[in-house]
Amino acid sequence: MSQDRDDRTKLARLADAFMQDILSVPDANVIAEVGREGIQRATTIFIEVKMNLSQQLLTKAKAEHEAWRSSAQSRHANAFDQSAARDQFEKIRRGDPNLNQKITLAARNGKAPSDADVDGIVDDWADLQRLDGESTTE
Repeated sequence: MSQDRDDRTKLARLADAFMQDILSVPDANVIAEVGREGIQRATTIFIEVKMNLSQQLLTKAKAEHEAWRSSAQSRHANAFDQSAARDQFEKIRRGDPNLNQKITLAARNGKAPSDADVDGIVDDWADLQRLDGESTTE
């Protein structure tokens, strides 16, 4: 394994040396040796390679996005029932008359939680239950 790594390192150094040598040649010398047609042909090849690589990366990104979306859809299929969570929260709130005072009293100027407050709590609750479900399956 060490020999393989040493060989790869040597090849990488050789490739770097070749690249530096090529890059140090003046443009006029390259044109004189290769010709404008050769440069145009190489440019066309580079453009095609770049286009093919871009298409491969795009295809890979689309596949990863589709996998993520499928995964997200399956998570949402098993999503927490918002109305059941709201009912459960209301049941807890009715069971604890001081709960309204305990829930971020300063942010609401002493008033009962608004529907938006309750929705936020329900969303947080759903996240906690989802995370709890994920931790038990791992």
